[in-house]
Amino acid sequence: METKDIRRSNLRTLLDEHVAQGLTKADFAEKLGITASQLSQVTSNKHVRNIGDTLARRTEVSFGLPKGWMDTIQAGFVDKPGKTEHANNYSLQNLSRNYTDHTYRIEQLDVELSCGGGRMNSEYPDIIQSIEVDPEYAKRMFGGRPASSLKITTAVGDSMRGSVEPGELVVLDVTVSRFVSDGIYAFSYGDSVHIKRLQKLKDRLVVISDNKTYEKWEISSDEEEQLHIQGFVVGKWEMNYTRLG
Repeated sequence: METKDIRRSNLRTLLDEHVAQGLTKADFAEKLGITASQLSQVTSNKHVRNIGDTLARRTEVSFGLPKGWMDTIQAGFVDKPGKTEHANNYSLQNLSRNYTDHTYRIEQLDVELSCGGGRMNSEYPDIIQSIEVDPEYAKRMFGGRPASSLKITTAVGDSMRGSVEPGELVVLDVTVSRFVSDGIYAFSYGDSVHIKRLQKLKDRLVVISDNKTYEKWEISSDEEEQLHIQGFVVGKWEMNYTRLG
C-alpha cells in the first residue's frame, strides 16, 4: 500500500471508532480542524483528495497518537473498499503503544489542504526539508509542543522585515487553524498566501506588515470565509551560510 492509501485507511478506522462511540462525523471533522466536506473527500473510496502531511500529523496530535501512526499499517484491522473490519479486542490505545518515536523532527510545511493559491514558499528555494532538535532542548524551545504539531517554511519577501527576514526559516504551530489571539500567522486569503500579523479590532481583523513600507488592510466579518489559517508563527531560525573551503 502507498502512504496515501495507508493514511486513508487509518483515518477511516479512527472515524469508525469514534462514530461507534457516539461522535458525529461533523464533530470528528471539527476536532481535526477541517470541514465535514473535506472529511468526506479524504475518506472517500473515490480518492477525491489525499491526506497530506499537515492533516496526518494534526490527526495524530488531536487523538493522542504517536507521530507516524497515520503512515503505518496498523495491526488489528483490514481495510476493504467501503468497509473497515475490526479484529477482536481492537483498541486504539494498544495500537498507539506499538509505535514509538524518540526523535524530535520538524518537517517542512505541506499546504496541500489549503484553500489558497499554491505553495507558501514557491518563490524561494526549499533548502531545508526538516530539522532535528534534541528532545529535551525542544521542550524548552517550543513550550512543550510535540514535534508533530510544528512545521517549518521559508519566509518570502520583506513585508515582515523587522520580525522575519527574507530567507529565514519560520516555525509554525499547525494545530492552530483559527484566530486565537493577536500574533503572526501563516494564512491564505482568496488566491494569495501570507505570513502577516493579525490583530482583532471589534468585528474585523487587521492585517499588519511589520515593514512599515506596506499598508495595513482589513478582513471584515463578512469576508472571513475567505480566510484560512495554516498555522501560528511561534519562532524562526536565522539562515546564514558562509563557504570557507
